[in-house]
Amino acid sequence: MNSSTPLPSQTLQLGTYQPAVEAQLVRFHDQNFTTGLWQKQADLWVSDAEGQQSIRSFMGWLRVVDAMLPAVPEIEQFVQEVQAAGFRHVVVMGMGGSSMTPIVLRQAFGQLSGGLPLSVLDTTNPGSVREIEQAIPLAETLFVVASKSGTTAEPLAFGDYFYARLQKLKGDKAGENFVAITDPGSQFVTQATAQKYRRIFLNFADVGGRFSALSYFGLVPAALLGIDIKTLLERAQTMMRACGAEGPAEQNPGLELGAALGVLAQQGRDKLTLVVPENLSDFGLWLEQLVAESTGKQGTGILPLAGDPLSTPAVYGSDRVFVYVGYESQPDEQNRQKIAALQAAGHPVITILLHDALDLGAEFFRWEVATAVASAVLGINPFDQPNVQAAKTATNRLMEVVEQQGQLPQTSAPTASENGLDYYTSVSGNSAEAVLKAFFGQAKPGDYLCVQAYLMETPALNAELDELRQLVQQRLHLATAAGYGPRFLHSTGQYHKGGPDTGLFLQLTTDHPADLPLPGRPYTFGTFQNAQAAGDLQALQDYGRRTLRVHLGTGSEQAGAEQLLVALRQALA
Repeated sequence: MNSSTPLPSQTLQLGTYQPAVEAQLVRFHDQNFTTGLWQKQADLWVSDAEGQQSIRSFMGWLRVVDAMLPAVPEIEQFVQEVQAAGFRHVVVMGMGGSSMTPIVLRQAFGQLSGGLPLSVLDTTNPGSVREIEQAIPLAETLFVVASKSGTTAEPLAFGDYFYARLQKLKGDKAGENFVAITDPGSQFVTQATAQKYRRIFLNFADVGGRFSALSYFGLVPAALLGIDIKTLLERAQTMMRACGAEGPAEQNPGLELGAALGVLAQQGRDKLTLVVPENLSDFGLWLEQLVAESTGKQGTGILPLAGDPLSTPAVYGSDRVFVYVGYESQPDEQNRQKIAALQAAGHPVITILLHDALDLGAEFFRWEVATAVASAVLGINPFDQPNVQAAKTATNRLMEVVEQQGQLPQTSAPTASENGLDYYTSVSGNSAEAVLKAFFGQAKPGDYLCVQAYLMETPALNAELDELRQLVQQRLHLATAAGYGPRFLHSTGQYHKGGPDTGLFLQLTTDHPADLPLPGRPYTFGTFQNAQAAGDLQALQDYGRRTLRVHLGTGSEQAGAEQLLVALRQALA
């Protein structure tokens, strides 16, 4: 046990909300909540028998660290075998819980001397698939296909695509370049066995995807990156004990954080605004999924906001709680000064300071406990995702049309078309400016804008989306979120449909002139991504959400986004 490193610190500065949070902690103490949590006492969350059974069957994350520590030598030996076999690169292919942790760890640790360079593929965008394919030494790349259920459409499509590529190079030895991480008994085990995958790691059926950071899904990629996974797990184990794994602790950081977030959400501060230094910005992707998918249901929830531009107190309403996660030794003065100003203005502020990147093991666990606790305050089951299926069902229906007719069904005429962009929405307007004015005119205090980009992620496009978010935040004082599709469907998509009706959804789509075929399927990656966009839009509209789709056409996505920004500046002037 590595006890030399103390826990990352946590400071709650809640101002006028402090008494309500303390009252909630007293209620938790009186009902023996911590003991009940570790005993998987499902009535802490919901009263119905079916919900309670669902909760009990997904509580394996509480003890997964204890299960994984003995597996460390096996994982490390596997990494040595991979390096000895001459592999020079790793591509992790997954969605949601299967891909977020590797993205966070890759950014936080950078390139380590003992590790392999790692890419993550979690988009059906043909440009992104091609970009990865062109950047890697194909024959010397290890492909990790990660799918808990073994039925997730995207990673199976990625696996089929690259397996076909490797077959051309290595014939029936293509499987040597592939590793599976999945649950026992999934259909994918059968496929990976038939295709002679190098290794199949069987995860735990009682650990849900978004709670799987400290299982094989997070730790196999971490070890391939060269991260000391034993210490990562030991830091998590220290946090487990602080959260009551071996009996109630004096200060329970997960319980305190969760109680604060739950009570604040009940009192209208339901926008968890994450502030981080640049080298932790991807932590927001992981946190978005964990919190949004766990709490966003039955018309309630906590909306985590990653990358929302940090501004002056005057820009924010009373719907925010600010959470700063950074490093003790890293000044990050600009962010910390802004956070101090927000706290002085009466906004609740939570500060968490890590010693180094290995503390992420502890953070993953702290936030998992806090999310479960906040869900108990809100009286919801944190382990289901009842509304995620809606977008998948709508997409599947569209893909059936594609398989029968060879293409997606035609969409209705746009509300307006201008400068190569088509605007589709239920509000009226005969120009881009008029449509945008009418769409954003629906916004009310406490609402948020969600930009859903079914485009190829690039630094230049990210900069355009950041500018768009800043414009909306400054002019309308709205909280802003942004996600690339289909990634966000497996994370915040649950909140969009199951949470409160406070979202304005701006969907960005494009044609795919340089498309990629999918082996064994009658459609392309581009058609698949467009079907996912159309399916999600349909699901949002079925739930009565306010939507605007802007189709950027066949030109440059960045140029299309710039054109949209010009029109938006005019509309919000």
